[in-house]
Amino acid sequence: MTFKSCILASVATALVAFPSITLAQSWNNADAASQPEYSTGQAPKAFPSIVGIPSAFPAPQNSGFVGFTVAAPRGGGKAKPNRDNADGDLGIGYTVGNPIDNISVTGTLVISDIQPFGKAGSFYFDFARALHVGERSLTFGGITAGNVGAWGSAKTRPETYSAYVSHLTSFQTSGGEIPVQVTVGYGDQTTFSSNGATVGEGLFYGLGLGVTETVAVSLSGTKNQVNVGTSFGVKALPEWGGSIGIFDVGQSVNRRQYAISISRSF
Repeated sequence: MTFKSCILASVATALVAFPSITLAQSWNNADAASQPEYSTGQAPKAFPSIVGIPSAFPAPQNSGFVGFTVAAPRGGGKAKPNRDNADGDLGIGYTVGNPIDNISVTGTLVISDIQPFGKAGSFYFDFARALHVGERSLTFGGITAGNVGAWGSAKTRPETYSAYVSHLTSFQTSGGEIPVQVTVGYGDQTTFSSNGATVGEGLFYGLGLGVTETVAVSLSGTKNQVNVGTSFGVKALPEWGGSIGIFDVGQSVNRRQYAISISRSF
């Protein structure tokens, strides 16, 4: 969950537009380099991506990404993060399909062992479909199958499945329009037990806000833990994005972990 949520938050830092129908039109455009334009005359805000859980809003069709995430301590815990307990993951993904008229499918190859490179890894598949497209809001549904076709040490972990709904809207402030994303879902490997010893099924939730042109902040969690994160971009380098997350902030399941991710879309 750490790797996927950080990478996808990084990918989602492209500037977006409201009203929401303008954003919806971007999924109909097969040109991955094109971005929806902001039509209200106000400064655009970053997409309100959520770090820590999956989102049903996919990347544009016929677009890809490559990303790298470093998280520490490995597996989470009370130890202070350092290079000896850090863990890295490399991901390469591609999105096809139009979620407005049909279904969007994103396939991601995750290399979970960097040294030696390629010794362990698996595939993730995300499916998304628009449930509602309005003038001021969008609602998408999504399904993820993770750790599929695993090899190496990744085979010790089970395949994972989750389903979720994401809603995108905005509210007006003195500083302009603020995009908001709310996501709720259920998965079979999403919730740590109260002592962090086991992980099982349960509900998850998330809230994301686009606060500036290039920065979004988020809160996510399950019944036993809370995560916070921020995703960011650089206007001069629109293909690049990054995210920073802190998982299990309150050490409620003894799994606190810090993660940083960087990605490039193409």
